[in-house]
Amino acid sequence: MMQRVLARWRELWHGGLPPRSLAAFVFALVCVAIATIVRMAIGEISPASAVFAPYYSATLVAALVGGWRAGSFAAAAGAVAAFWFFVPPDWTSHAFDREWIVSYFLFAVSSLVIVWAAKSYRDLLWRLRDEQERRQLLNRELAHRIRNTLAIVESVISRTLRGQPELRTKLHDRIAALAVTNDLLIKTGWRGAALRAILAGEFAPYDDSRFKLDGDDFECPSELATVLALVFHELTTNAAKYGALSTSQGRVALSWIKHNERVAFDWLESGGPPPAASRREGFGTTLLHKGLCQFGGMVEMRFLPSGLNCRFSLDLPHGQRDAAAAAAIEEAPRSATVPPARINKAAVG
Repeated sequence: MMQRVLARWRELWHGGLPPRSLAAFVFALVCVAIATIVRMAIGEISPASAVFAPYYSATLVAALVGGWRAGSFAAAAGAVAAFWFFVPPDWTSHAFDREWIVSYFLFAVSSLVIVWAAKSYRDLLWRLRDEQERRQLLNRELAHRIRNTLAIVESVISRTLRGQPELRTKLHDRIAALAVTNDLLIKTGWRGAALRAILAGEFAPYDDSRFKLDGDDFECPSELATVLALVFHELTTNAAKYGALSTSQGRVALSWIKHNERVAFDWLESGGPPPAASRREGFGTTLLHKGLCQFGGMVEMRFLPSGLNCRFSLDLPHGQRDAAAAAAIEEAPRSATVPPARINKAAVG
């Protein structure tokens, strides 16, 4: 029962009541009644307490929930209740004493200020809500148009590459990776996406037990989220075709460390066939080197007997770091201890 009452109160407080509605004025009367009960309880302890004090809160709450008319009604009803229940018996003979005139004036002015402030706050709140609804509508429309555009692009690719099924599948998968990341960004209003959410989308087609993730989650800005989604898509696809994910025993360990505004990633495969370095620079390698360049990226790829080891670091957009922070990142521990190996440009993808 108490939970229902609290839930209803939260709904009223956040949503408010329609102005000029009967419910708003009834709510104002309820606020005045509660204030009267509180004043009666205080009077039992301290009869000399201020007569109008509890009705300020009643006026404020009624104005915030029901609008300025309900707040004004609560102020007037509170004044009547105060005169009726709490004025001294000899009030008529002292009605125009200076103390009482000051009390009338302060209550009237304070009530006007409270109602004005509540109205301003309520108007601003509704404008913000309207703006949020418009923004959400635009985001939904944008999401719809992006999906339609991607569907058209896929259709064009399918028709153009009808005789090249392998290349067509690659492009289809890359577009799908972009679509998943766009959905994440749309849900957050294009503010960014959590790193682990991006990874979950790219690792979804595979068994979770084959991935070991180590690192604190953080929010990736929108411009970086799309690039990271493509990078990890290419690494995962490469692992599924030629690396650790191409065998049942293969595993991928991915660790990262964020220091100030720079992040270092370490991708280490194990349990797959020995990797063979290719002289051809594929799309994945191009994406790693050129795509991360705009973020001050540094890439190091090693072909170890246990599997591919790819380490790369980058700056978060709009982030700044000093030389000491950069050095700390570059010296970050790897996923596992590996012997020195020849550095190559891998043909990922």
